Amino acid sequence: MSSVLYIILAILILSVLIVLHELGHYLMGKWLGFGIVEFSIGMGPVLLRKKGKETDLTLRAFLIGGSCQFYGEDQSVPEEQEPNGAQPESPRFPPEKSFNAQKVWKRFLVVVAGPLMNVLTALVLAFVLLLAFGTTVQRGTEQLIQVTEVEADSAAERAGIEAGDLLVAINGSEFTDYDAFSATFSAVRDNETDVVVLRGAELKETAQPEGDGTVYTVSAEGGERITLHATEIRDLHTGNNRLGVSLILVTRDRVETKYNVLTAAAASFPYCWNMIRQVYGALFDLITGKACISEMSGVIGTVSIMSDTMQTASAYGIADVIYVILALGALISVNFAVVNLLPFPALDGGRLIFILIEMVRGKPVPPEKEGMVHFIGMILLLVLIAVLMVSDLINCFRG
Repeated sequence: MSSVLYIILAILILSVLIVLHELGHYLMGKWLGFGIVEFSIGMGPVLLRKKGKETDLTLRAFLIGGSCQFYGEDQSVPEEQEPNGAQPESPRFPPEKSFNAQKVWKRFLVVVAGPLMNVLTALVLAFVLLLAFGTTVQRGTEQLIQVTEVEADSAAERAGIEAGDLLVAINGSEFTDYDAFSATFSAVRDNETDVVVLRGAELKETAQPEGDGTVYTVSAEGGERITLHATEIRDLHTGNNRLGVSLILVTRDRVETKYNVLTAAAASFPYCWNMIRQVYGALFDLITGKACISEMSGVIGTVSIMSDTMQTASAYGIADVIYVILALGALISVNFAVVNLLPFPALDGGRLIFILIEMVRGKPVPPEKEGMVHFIGMILLLVLIAVLMVSDLINCFRG
């Protein structure tokens, strides 16, 4: 499958997750008796419109995202024109079906239903992932570092390193994982170094049941230790040391756990909770300055990461692609839930703040003031989206 098709697949997955968010608002609104003018798939000009008894279903030009328009929610915003310039007819709802005429607890549930649908989606995806693939946890940090490819005219080729060699030591310093290898190699101050490899070794894996899982241990048996001398390891463009090899990291000890329907359902909750903690941790790092905005990804960056990851996984088979779709789908769905619940104007979290204020005050904030706050929030949100888009494009061009 070409990279373009993986990009299209990533966009469709992202769009489905956004539509499911809007579906949460829609289903809760229907259940509680809200008037819903339109449920839309995609953004931009209307391509197709199916008029319902109460709610119009529309398909828009750009299949990324969606929306759910409640009757009376934003009366100051005119409805979008049809392609021929005519105004679509709004379904006639009685005043009691207006969004702002509903009881405050009903509006609270409708607003929070979108993020809750994202959490439910993540739980379902996590359940399927755990049931189909189980989990693999590395025990300890030890890894076997195996060369898979040697670049032509590189320091590794000149030294005589071959595909299949296991890297063992640099200048007499042995290492047991990639981080230690990278640190040792980067610390070489001369433009040359001795590299010890294990050539001709056979990787053997043993399995041992342990509790609900299985412990797999990989060891290198046989082979010959060879000391090679690599010269001209300094990259003239970056000033960093470069060996010129592609590597595969083989975990020495790992624990694989398989799940049945009940255990997968139970394990999906801590699985998603761990992702939620990671997202909040990343946001905290951003707020405290431990991370910068350039490390964030917008729509373009997210699509790029998804498509690249799926394309890489495709080299190992369709099962790995499905695994990536499930894992990334759950992670992105959790991101949608967390971000939408942030107390920022124009997001669901911002709307919830005004609803909570209304609960405390016993009366709503004047609509014109709330509308102004959400308008300012939307402007700031669009600026952030534009900044992230530029950052994503720069990162894409840089590769």
